[in-house]
Amino acid sequence: MFSKKVILLAVAVSILVMSFAVSASAAKKSSSSAPAPIASESVGIVDRGLILDNHPGLNQARQQLANIARQKENEAKAAADKETDTAKKAQAVQAKRMELAQEEQKLMAPIYRDCEQAVREVAVKRKLTLVLDKFVVLIGGVDITQDVIQQLSRKK
Repeated sequence: MFSKKVILLAVAVSILVMSFAVSASAAKKSSSSAPAPIASESVGIVDRGLILDNHPGLNQARQQLANIARQKENEAKAAADKETDTAKKAQAVQAKRMELAQEEQKLMAPIYRDCEQAVREVAVKRKLTLVLDKFVVLIGGVDITQDVIQQLSRKK
């Protein structure tokens, strides 16, 4: 026979499971209704790629980066030609790639900062509490991408 403790435990677990089922059902019903307008109005969404592509200084940075890339490629070829060991050739080429990556980071950092600052300024102006990349949002939010692009064009 079952002891009283086992029966009480089984009853308690059953009640707990039923209460979870009821609360899950209630949550499902409430989530199917329209979201609160306050939440959707305080969330902005942006297309970071489009903002970056419209940065006034991006074309100049890309040209500089292309020039640096050609220079690093030539340096890598020259360094590799001097070496006879294939491992050392690979190290020389890898070192030049790392230098190129550092140069790219130096050139692009101010552009990324400008874009982020423009997003912040537009968010404050529009009284948004959260801004997300539009590619992570399925539904909702206010698209502020064009406002950010305009903000960037005013700065330069």
